[in-house]
Amino acid sequence: MMKKEELKELEEKILNGYRIQREEAELLIDVDLSELSEAADRIRLHFCGNVCDVCSVAAVKVGQCGEDCLYCAQSTRAKEKVPAECVLGEQILTDIAVQDKSRGSCRYGLVSVGRRLSKREVALAVQNVEDIRKTADIHVCASLGMLDEEDFIKLHEAGMTMVHNNMEASDAFFKTLCTTHTSDDKRKSIRAAKAAGMKVCSGGLIGLGETLSDRIDLAFSLRELDVDSVPINMLNPIPGTYFEHQEPMKQEEFLRTVAVFRFILPDTFIRLAAGRAYLPDNGKAALRAGANAVISGDFLTTTGITFETDLQMIREQGYEIGAPEPGTRMDF
Repeated sequence: MMKKEELKELEEKILNGYRIQREEAELLIDVDLSELSEAADRIRLHFCGNVCDVCSVAAVKVGQCGEDCLYCAQSTRAKEKVPAECVLGEQILTDIAVQDKSRGSCRYGLVSVGRRLSKREVALAVQNVEDIRKTADIHVCASLGMLDEEDFIKLHEAGMTMVHNNMEASDAFFKTLCTTHTSDDKRKSIRAAKAAGMKVCSGGLIGLGETLSDRIDLAFSLRELDVDSVPINMLNPIPGTYFEHQEPMKQEEFLRTVAVFRFILPDTFIRLAAGRAYLPDNGKAALRAGANAVISGDFLTTTGITFETDLQMIREQGYEIGAPEPGTRMDF
């Protein structure tokens, strides 16, 4: 177990540019949670400043998916079938972007079900991005599956600045969750997005039965990919899915995960995402344990935290809401 003075020494090394090693991250598992959280918060402040980034998402395509991810309500393994709907190319996506901006969102993500959009659907997404950028003063992001570099270049030229593609779990654990695509498939698409000039948002889903060591492996994979934003989703045990009876994660474990991620990813935006409704404070304490970004509003098939609740929570923690400070990863 790491002693208090050893934790402080490790913190100071990170503040001076040191990149934590795998065996050092493992030692954080048993550190006093309050001391770990406070250290993670100081690391966050040093590298990222005191701004909290707020984003929102809109579903552009929902329905039965051809992938077999165990945790997803739209998976081939889900018992209930989600009605298919696609609004790509429609004005409603611009209208929602304007609305979300007025409610406090800094970024707006277009989110689709499925392995990837078709080339025709990518063309429609390009039209949406162009229209949103002309109409709303908001950064446009997207989670459109495992697209290729050609697709990302078109979206980037249209005004999109970030691509979302969750690694979800460590390589070893992801193999137990999905058989229709692999962690390497995701890596290939993430690298294509970066080659096209995009920022990348990639994180994971925790509380599926994986260990904290598994999550540490995920964090190191994300560091190797040099991602810019890391959403941490907590399992929402949706009826009809494999994990419908899984016990929701305890707050203490969630906070420790966030803090350990901050030690591994000191200058990356760590984003509180889905599942926060199971926490007694909607994630408020996590904003003092290393997190500095949130996804507000609803998700693809589940409800989230309202903008009003999140903005109040963020301000109560002393954050400013808006554009990140110059020199940070999200300064664009």
